[in-house]
Amino acid sequence: MKKVVVSALVALGLGSVGSVAAEQYQPAGFGADTLSYLEAAVALPALTNDAPVAAVYCQTDVGTDGLTRNVSCYEREGFTELRDQVEQAMATRQFTAAQVDGEPVPVRMVFRVIYADLEGQPPVMLLPNLGHMQGDFGHQYYAPQERLDDRNWYSLYRKNDWSEGQPFFSDEGELTRVLAWVNDSGRVTSARSLESHSKYRRDADYVEKALESSRFIPGMADGKPEKMRYVAVLHYPQ
Repeated sequence: MKKVVVSALVALGLGSVGSVAAEQYQPAGFGADTLSYLEAAVALPALTNDAPVAAVYCQTDVGTDGLTRNVSCYEREGFTELRDQVEQAMATRQFTAAQVDGEPVPVRMVFRVIYADLEGQPPVMLLPNLGHMQGDFGHQYYAPQERLDDRNWYSLYRKNDWSEGQPFFSDEGELTRVLAWVNDSGRVTSARSLESHSKYRRDADYVEKALESSRFIPGMADGKPEKMRYVAVLHYPQ
């Protein structure tokens, strides 16, 4: 009788007792009115033929309530006033929370705002990535989002009494950058240093290890999880 029951389970696809179904992921998103709010709150930059595009790169925590916290933005072409306006406009905005199996989870999300004076391109674009994988997935993909309900690389790093680095890019001081590959299950499969001043070599080594035990909402393209690059960044205010 026991053999018949086991055979029936296999036939139904239930397999072994220890098997676990894959998690279902939904990355954090901008919400319905975020782009229109941004267009109203931020003055268009003075673009020229020599500089027809301005890009602002941002990072924010998105809570289970969808609210943005700890927004930090960076811009590298001299549009500092634009950067500051975008950062202020995106603070405490109502995004849509990330989800795992239908339950909201807090994440750290990156995004960029593109201002352009180019034929065929909207004057303002809001994109859920920094562009690292645009050549592979187009411009609308979702970059991997670090889960804050689990072990995450920055909180692990900050537990050290010697840690000085602040998260994300800045014009101030040195940078440490570590590249990780995040698979379609939100796990880091490899990590290696891209940039680190000798003074902060220990930081890069530690971040590499911390990334390997971190969890992510995997990157998404066309609604499907994909293996993507993720770059962990620290800067050191002077």
